[in-house]
Amino acid sequence: MKSINYTILILLLFSCLEDRNRTAIDKDAISIEVEEVFNDYVTHVNTKGINGVETYFSKDERFYWIEDGVVQYPNRKAMVDAIESFYPTVKTVSLKAPKIEVDVLNSNTTMLYVEYVEDILLNSGYEFTLDGAMTILAAREEGTWKFLMGHSSIKKPRGEY
Repeated sequence: MKSINYTILILLLFSCLEDRNRTAIDKDAISIEVEEVFNDYVTHVNTKGINGVETYFSKDERFYWIEDGVVQYPNRKAMVDAIESFYPTVKTVSLKAPKIEVDVLNSNTTMLYVEYVEDILLNSGYEFTLDGAMTILAAREEGTWKFLMGHSSIKKPRGEY
C-alpha cells in the first residue's frame, strides 16, 4: 500500500512539473521580438518620418502617452491627431536609441526602457534635440507588438540639494 501511495505522489509531482513547463514562456524570444519591433519603429521614423508611426500604437481603448509628467495624449486618437498636425512642419527626424531594455511581464505584455536622442529639423529652419528616456508598455496585438502605454521625458539639469 505504501508503494502505491509513493507512486501516486511521484506521478502527481511529475505532472505538476510538466504543467509548469508547458506554461513557461521563452522570455529571450519575446525580448528579441519586442526589440525588433522597436527597432523597426526607429527605422520607420528615420526613413519615412513620423507619418505612419501610428501603426505601432495599440488600438486598445486604454492607450495613453505621458510626456514630462503630463498626460499629453489621453488616447490613441489624440496622439494620432497631434502627429498628423505636426508632420507637415517637419523636414527631417533623426532618432537614435542607444539603449533598449525589455522586461517580459508575461507572454502578451512587456515593458521597454529606452534611452533616446531625437534631432528634429522643422521646415522653418528651427531645429531641436530631445535627449531622454521612454518607458513603453507593449502588448501583443494583431500578431505583433504594439505600444499600449508610454512615457517619455527629456533630461533636465537638477539643482543642488
